[in-house]
Amino acid sequence: MRSVRLRRPVIAVTALSLALVVTACGEAQKEAGQGKGVGKESTPSASAPSATSAPSSAKGLTQAELDEAIVAPADLKGHKVKIHGGQISSSAVTVDKEECKPIADALFAVPHHLATASAQVEAIEVPKGASAASEDVLKNGLGAPLTDLTLSSYDGNNFQQALAEVKASAAACADGFSVTVVDQTTKVLSVVPAQVSVGDESWAWTLDLGWRGGPHGTSVVVFRKGSAVATASTTSRTPSGTRGMPKALLDVQAAKLA
Repeated sequence: MRSVRLRRPVIAVTALSLALVVTACGEAQKEAGQGKGVGKESTPSASAPSATSAPSSAKGLTQAELDEAIVAPADLKGHKVKIHGGQISSSAVTVDKEECKPIADALFAVPHHLATASAQVEAIEVPKGASAASEDVLKNGLGAPLTDLTLSSYDGNNFQQALAEVKASAAACADGFSVTVVDQTTKVLSVVPAQVSVGDESWAWTLDLGWRGGPHGTSVVVFRKGSAVATASTTSRTPSGTRGMPKALLDVQAAKLA
């Protein structure tokens, strides 16, 4: 587990430094297979594999393959990308409402427990006039949004359950919840579906986090490419800051999985 540091507003924990509500199973899996669900704004292409097409014996990407497939510093211009070798455990993320656990895990880019392997990076869009090599970009952010990206691999159709759980959780927790990580509690004020189109199928939400008298915007994107699932959590460094999606990062990650 990585050390705690004051990076994310409200949460005050780096998801890298540190999805379990399942509605009717048949219905949830049907949603995943059809590319429909809470926050879903894109549909699988005709050539994309359906959520039920992978045989149950299929093996996901290995750890070495994930390490090669995840976005690297050289892949993304205008960003400072830091590769991490570990992640916070899901057990370190607790919520006041059990049904909100999967979306809380996604908020911290925590891999699902069924994932066979995972890799993570932290990316900051470098502000104009700043040097990408400057440690201030990573340490202080210079006001720039910061994205935690986790790429997870699943054997067989296990990604279906991971996707179904986070979608159901986001719907059930639209009115907010409290999440605690390493004894630091944050109030999520709302979970609202957002638009995104990336990979074979994708979902996105905007979460407003209450902190020091003002909401901080965080976007959470979950997309699938084959049996690999990417979870990106982008947090504004300033109250009422940008709630946009890290489109460049998402597109590069999807392309590396193609």
